[in-house]
Amino acid sequence: MRIVVLSGFHDYRTSRRASIQALTDAFVRLGHDVSFVSTRFSRLSKRTGDSRVFLWDRANRPEVVDGVTCYLWRTSVHPFAARQPLLSAVMGHVFPLFAALPNRWFDDTMRAADAVIIESSVAAIYVRRIRRLNPRTRIIYFGTDRLDTHGAHPRVQQELVAAGPLIDHFALRSPALASEFGWAADRLYLAGFGVHPPDFAGIGPSPYTRPLNGVSVGSGLFDSDFFTRVAPLFPQVDFHVIGCGTTFDAPPNVHIHPEMRFRDTLAWLKHATFGIAPYTYAVGAEYVADSSLKLAQFEYLGRPAVTAAFAAGGNPNRHGYAIGDTASMAAAVTAALAQAGKVEPRAFPTWDEVAARVLDPARYPETKIG
Repeated sequence: MRIVVLSGFHDYRTSRRASIQALTDAFVRLGHDVSFVSTRFSRLSKRTGDSRVFLWDRANRPEVVDGVTCYLWRTSVHPFAARQPLLSAVMGHVFPLFAALPNRWFDDTMRAADAVIIESSVAAIYVRRIRRLNPRTRIIYFGTDRLDTHGAHPRVQQELVAAGPLIDHFALRSPALASEFGWAADRLYLAGFGVHPPDFAGIGPSPYTRPLNGVSVGSGLFDSDFFTRVAPLFPQVDFHVIGCGTTFDAPPNVHIHPEMRFRDTLAWLKHATFGIAPYTYAVGAEYVADSSLKLAQFEYLGRPAVTAAFAAGGNPNRHGYAIGDTASMAAAVTAALAQAGKVEPRAFPTWDEVAARVLDPARYPETKIG
């Protein structure tokens, strides 16, 4: 099949890896012809710390990397979610205009696609354009997050609902997301977390210099307050923060590292005493208990985890705390330290299996939600 993956946030070539890149790799391994299209990128991106800025001079032309045809669509400006009510109202009218901007390569690629995977992001505004260009293609919405949880403009959700009948089915990372798609209840399927076992083979030696270490990877809903409160209470523990996307006044035993390639992070995860998922709360964010990549990776590697209570999800290997409550945070770290070395690694399906379910969920009736 000719498969197009469409994202409004990620590019396949960035070191920051999410489930959408893992899914793309799986499509390639399954023998499909895969393109990865990234949009919502402009001069404004240089001012917001966008992880794709290093690709500025490679934008607006296709480039094949690891068997994937990559395309970053750069425009002069792009619409965004604004806090000021007046500006937000103006932006609401800009999104449809932005979705209609001419791009011959984009249109030709969509016309040729057998399936288009739309990541939950601003990419949802292109559904009607894609269906108009290609009435026969299979349009699949890959729901990894709630749009409002990650600050998408309300117009994006409105466009998604309006175009909902044009979407063949919805592959959701968590059943907790289903309540957001009541208008598409007959087309909801579960596409959970996967692993690619070769990624975890041959992980290198420990990068740590002291015996007790907690590690956090990623920037999603990141709460630096956890480290400023907890680290001084555990001077015997080194806290490592990888790719959090911000800086903060860190205690001496908190070590902030730049963003790393996915495989480079694995030694930090495997040899950690415990993992940390320091989430701050956002509306409806409870679904991260099922969708969090970092929490799933800690389980796969047999590591206890410390996280905000809403993300613990009743999992015995996750120690939840109340956000902003120092005593609760300290208790969670103490519990994780006591459980270190006692967590049985959890098995997960491979990303190849997940990719097959995303493409054709009717073959896997057990994935139907509702």
